[in-house]
Amino acid sequence: MPRLNLVAPEQASGRVKELYDGLKATVGVVPNIYRGVANSPAALDVLLGMGAKLREGSLTAAQTEAVKLVVSQVYGCHYCLAAHTLVGKKAGLTEGDTLAIRRGTIADSGLQALVRFVNVAIQPGGRISDDELNAIRGAGFNDAQITEVLMVLAQTVFTTLFNRANRTEVDFPAAPGL
Repeated sequence: MPRLNLVAPEQASGRVKELYDGLKATVGVVPNIYRGVANSPAALDVLLGMGAKLREGSLTAAQTEAVKLVVSQVYGCHYCLAAHTLVGKKAGLTEGDTLAIRRGTIADSGLQALVRFVNVAIQPGGRISDDELNAIRGAGFNDAQITEVLMVLAQTVFTTLFNRANRTEVDFPAAPGL
């Protein structure tokens, strides 16, 4: 049971209603996370706006979902794991890929470099060595992509912390266990 109020679509007004209408148009529903975040219209606006802007960036959808899966696994967020497993599959990842990303070992060398970089960056202190930065660059990531990886990581830290604090009820198919 969630610990924060959920703003139901039929109760939404003003900016929240506009944002919900956009969600319904693109995904068909208003997922529970957004119903909780909508307690702060400003936070919902920033969260959805950040996602929209990052989709305009240079990371592929699969790379973005890989970042989100790593962060969700590290933080143990069942809601985020379910959501990003589903979205990751829509982005072209297989279920096996999503599991491998969560385990930290995926056959694709570019995704493996990304997964390793995120696993290092997410650790307390976020100390990224020159070797780690050179490794992700060596896998073909440019400075714009590295910047976007860190922004996606930050966005996902918020969603995982929010979902854990709220105990958001999972409204996606559960992610398979490791």
